[in-house]
Amino acid sequence: MTVQKKTYTSKLYREKTGAKASQQLLDLRRSQLEVYSKITGALRTSPKTVAEIARETGMDTKTVFWYLSTYYKYNIVSVVEKTEDGFYRYGMKPKE
Repeated sequence: MTVQKKTYTSKLYREKTGAKASQQLLDLRRSQLEVYSKITGALRTSPKTVAEIARETGMDTKTVFWYLSTYYKYNIVSVVEKTEDGFYRYGMKPKE
């Protein structure tokens, strides 16, 4: 059986045109990956609330909530339970 390697449209475009991403765009993507790594790392051990994730990662709660909302939308995290205080605990969705 032969495995075919994926070729992404963006890669083909860059190769054809020689286009390069700006340093600003590269820095933005790098910071987004750092945030993703921090949040998912915190959630790997156990489900947590926004405040618990913020405390563990050193990030502010607004930023954590913003990213968690996005991760929830794209099925990366899910709501595991509601605490007695009315806050939600988020956990990682299992990989399919």
